[in-house]
Amino acid sequence: MRNIYKKILLATDGSTHAKNAVKKAVIFQRLCKCNVVIIHSIKDNRVPSELYPNIENLYSKYSSLEEIYKEAGEKLLNSTKKLFEANQSLIETRLIEKETAEDYIKHIVDEEDFDLVILGSQGHHSKLKKVLGTVSIKVSKNASCDVLIVK
Repeated sequence: MRNIYKKILLATDGSTHAKNAVKKAVIFQRLCKCNVVIIHSIKDNRVPSELYPNIENLYSKYSSLEEIYKEAGEKLLNSTKKLFEANQSLIETRLIEKETAEDYIKHIVDEEDFDLVILGSQGHHSKLKKVLGTVSIKVSKNASCDVLIVK
């Protein structure tokens, strides 16, 4: 299993399914000894409640929602990276500010030669986005590498 995957892209939004995807990515990383890039897009427009139990205090601290999304995204990425424990030197995090997760994944997979994309089957999204298609559906249709969708 060691050289099956050399570079994995892990997308997270902090949802239950994304957390399960992180667990799988940690296992793959340990088995394959590969590099992992963890991404989070602030275009998801979500502040994980577990990172900010007193969300109302957050709004008084910042002048814009974008600042809140950026800080929440950075905290999510950092807490996710810590789950890789001793292998953190092989882990990179990226906060995506200008694109949705699916758009970023679509072009970065080819540009950087990812072998595998891991993401949750359902993230935090609106009912409209569910009708239009989730990130996992779009990625599975468009990615040129293997995709692991985790429930």
